[in-house]
Amino acid sequence: MTDSGFVLLLRRIGIRAKRLGRQLRSMMSNHNIFGFLVFLCVAVGFWFSQTFKDNTSVTLDYNLELINVPSSIIFTSEVPKTVSVTLSGRGFAILQYVMKQTDKTLKVDYADLTKVGGVVTLDNYIWRKIITKQLPTGVTYSAVAPSMIEIYYSMGDHKQVPVVFNGKIRTSDQHILCGLNVKPDYVDIYAPSPQFDTLQAVMTEPLVMNDVEDTITIKLALQGVKGVKMKPDSVEVQACVDLFTTKTVRVPIYTENIPQNKMLRTFPLMADVTFKVSATMFNSVMPEDFIVVVDYKSIHQGDTKCRLQIRETPEGIYNAKVNPAMIDFVIEQDE
Repeated sequence: MTDSGFVLLLRRIGIRAKRLGRQLRSMMSNHNIFGFLVFLCVAVGFWFSQTFKDNTSVTLDYNLELINVPSSIIFTSEVPKTVSVTLSGRGFAILQYVMKQTDKTLKVDYADLTKVGGVVTLDNYIWRKIITKQLPTGVTYSAVAPSMIEIYYSMGDHKQVPVVFNGKIRTSDQHILCGLNVKPDYVDIYAPSPQFDTLQAVMTEPLVMNDVEDTITIKLALQGVKGVKMKPDSVEVQACVDLFTTKTVRVPIYTENIPQNKMLRTFPLMADVTFKVSATMFNSVMPEDFIVVVDYKSIHQGDTKCRLQIRETPEGIYNAKVNPAMIDFVIEQDE
């Protein structure tokens, strides 16, 4: 019982009890025991008659149960477990009902519910229909909170969509983020047709972490989408962190987009590529993993130097830079 009406009833009882107590102490001090007993009986009778003949209201929490739901139906939004029902009537009638009501459960037949566009609705018509028939004489239904409940459902159709990590993980100055793994990286979604057709991915709850120095694994809930149920509804995100170091490899310079009747010669023929790499990958990165080129199309008439471009790099390296960035070149005409 959570309502202000019933609380008010209890407060009345408390106030009258306090008054009775003060009068009791007064009469006891005068040693008038017989008078006290007579007064007590009269007061108690008057108190009961006044308290329980007044109109009042009470709010009770009822369990909510949907019955006769087809096995093909999957609810994709939360079904409330309880609702608050406000009842009105004479205090004595309400007290009798509260004392006798051992199972406060509202059973709602799925067949009675309005169904539109993948949503079933519990409204005031439903509440009045199922509540009124179980109330005794002298007790009336006033309101339900929430007054309207919308529950999304699916006919069982589902599909897999990717999970997108929604956050930032920043390492300390001497560490590097080597990889980010989400497990599982796909989840099943169940939803009414509009959401089912348009939802292409789901996101994790936001996460921002700074100055991370070691590999971590965090469990993250998926961001809720109205009317969509996800299985599972959480994922594990693993951020792989390692110490980083700087490495330099020497690679040949290639040319591209050269006309058939021309030849481009570079000076020098080799260039250094410097990059950051995790300590565990240091020995596995080799010169042949990189391609450095001069693009003939990037050279303009009158240029004396051309720019080197890193065309390919291996996975797991960062901040790759070529040195020198500009080199001398000669274009020769084939005879």
